[in-house]
Amino acid sequence: MLPLVIYHGKRRWRVPRTFHDLISPLSPALAPYIPNFTYVLVDLSLRGDVEVKGRVLTRLVQLAMRGIFSGAPVARLSELMALIAQIENRTTAMEILESLLRYYVQGTRQVDEPTACALLQPHSDGDPIMQTFIERYIEQGKQLGLERGRQEGRLEGEAAILLRQIDRKFGTPSEAVQERIASADQDTLLRWSERILTAENIDALLH
Repeated sequence: MLPLVIYHGKRRWRVPRTFHDLISPLSPALAPYIPNFTYVLVDLSLRGDVEVKGRVLTRLVQLAMRGIFSGAPVARLSELMALIAQIENRTTAMEILESLLRYYVQGTRQVDEPTACALLQPHSDGDPIMQTFIERYIEQGKQLGLERGRQEGRLEGEAAILLRQIDRKFGTPSEAVQERIASADQDTLLRWSERILTAENIDALLH
């Protein structure tokens, strides 16, 4: 096995490269009996685009990881799509493209589904596989939006019920309490809804 670390953070990698250096303090008497190994470090944060070499797929993965922290993720994503166009196997290309889009939409929080769809359009002319992919991607986005809407609706309903229960038992909740309940996830709302039956005050309810 070859220990390999691929790093693409915003800051320079400063973790020690050998196992002995990670143990502090390490007694000199014990050092001969403790395995000492290092790892291969690929620090993408130090490389410019020109330095990222290799096959198309290798370059694509490295540049995608570097670009996730870019101040202009939409522009970086557009550049990566041009690399995907060089992959001869179109089925493979579409699988990579879908993963890349999800990675940027979810990872940057700056690329939304409509923007991703707009980036895809120029690449669809004369490519039936690409056109099919775009249609499927748009449909998946719609379904995801509907599911998120339903989930948000359920959470809002559960939060409203809990606030009414608090109002009846403890009086009108403060704005801070209202905001906390409105931002809570489903598991937390369920826990609080069960706890209100025995809680003596709001602090005990929300602790």
